[in-house]
Amino acid sequence: MKRTLAAFGAVAALTLSALATGATTAYASAPVCTDYAAYTDGAGYVTSGVPITGSYSNYCSLREGNTGNGVRVLQQTLNGCYYDGVTYLEEDGQFGPATARALKRAQGIVGVTPDGIYGPNTRDALRWYWSQNWHPRCLRLSDVPGPIRL
Repeated sequence: MKRTLAAFGAVAALTLSALATGATTAYASAPVCTDYAAYTDGAGYVTSGVPITGSYSNYCSLREGNTGNGVRVLQQTLNGCYYDGVTYLEEDGQFGPATARALKRAQGIVGVTPDGIYGPNTRDALRWYWSQNWHPRCLRLSDVPGPIRL
């Protein structure tokens, strides 16, 4: 009886742990990105945009089925920094299968679980498209010369 209860307790603890650390639950609390913000760095480069919420927070998520300006700027960065030479995304603001595939590819390159869902971990790992006088570059938000401003 004690062994059965101990085994049941161990299984329950592992199940709860797996549920608490699952990738889906991490993004469940993040609101949907509905707009974008263009950032300027200390060297004068400007992003094509970073997805944000309507309240100007970049703590948000995007997944297949979402639409809008947040999706469009993600598509621009995927084209500008992760284009594979074959599949150029239409920058239409529609998060469909092609955008999910391109995002999974980029996530694999930057070392994030390639689940096709954009969230805070992907935001921090992606190299974003920046330009100044038609001179492009791709850098993580944390790697650009500061200060970063809207």
